[in-house]
Amino acid sequence: MLRPVVLTLLAALTIHTVVQPAAHAGLPTKVTVRVLAHDAKLIGSVAGGVAITVRDAATGRILAEGVQRGDTGSTDAIVREPWVRGEQRLDTEGAAGFTATLDLDAPTLVEVEARGPMGFPTPQHRATRTVRLVPGEDVAGNGIVLTLQGLIVNLIEPSTEATFAAGDTIEVEAGMKLLCTCPIEEDGLWDAADYDVRAELWRGGELVVSAPLDFSGRRNVFAGDLELPTLEDDDSEVHELRIVAGNPDQGNWGTDRATYRLER
Repeated sequence: MLRPVVLTLLAALTIHTVVQPAAHAGLPTKVTVRVLAHDAKLIGSVAGGVAITVRDAATGRILAEGVQRGDTGSTDAIVREPWVRGEQRLDTEGAAGFTATLDLDAPTLVEVEARGPMGFPTPQHRATRTVRLVPGEDVAGNGIVLTLQGLIVNLIEPSTEATFAAGDTIEVEAGMKLLCTCPIEEDGLWDAADYDVRAELWRGGELVVSAPLDFSGRRNVFAGDLELPTLEDDDSEVHELRIVAGNPDQGNWGTDRATYRLER
């Protein structure tokens, strides 16, 4: 007598079972990203490369990540020759870039982030760009281009372990180069005469004295003398030496700093 009831229940369960469809496979979509130094060339392996992250802009999910590697690209194509719309100036043999293949099943807005140069932790910069990607439509050639703006600046002299007497005059040396490590030199493509470099001495958040640093004759190196202040009884002995360097016309700037103690 129970058998018809059991069959009825089984039939009901069968009718209401939901069959999940197979996951839709997306289309492989190849995407190339290239990162330039502002007013210069591609940031390549010699500068430690650039960290690249591609995210789904809507969800934040990481779709690809890696490091741009390669050389800085063609100097003639990128710097010397005028650019014409549509030309593939960055896509030369060995040129730095990052390429990933994404699995996309629908047009997707992605956020591309570039951070670097990775070989110089202090002046790392970051840029982002949003791009609409379409499944199966590769982005190749020049690729998605981002630009990092700034300079690599480092204090060479004096040593961070040095101490000085108040009122002394000290020699200051600073190194400076583009984010691609392209050279700054006399009468070069990046002419040293275009750059403003100065040493600033700060005490308690106030500028005490500053002095210009001139091109030393050595590639990427600027130097000059800085006269240290005398100290009043209530003045702190702790001072911060800042290097401020840049190309004002291009808005390219960088800094470095170190702390010193002046002996009374």
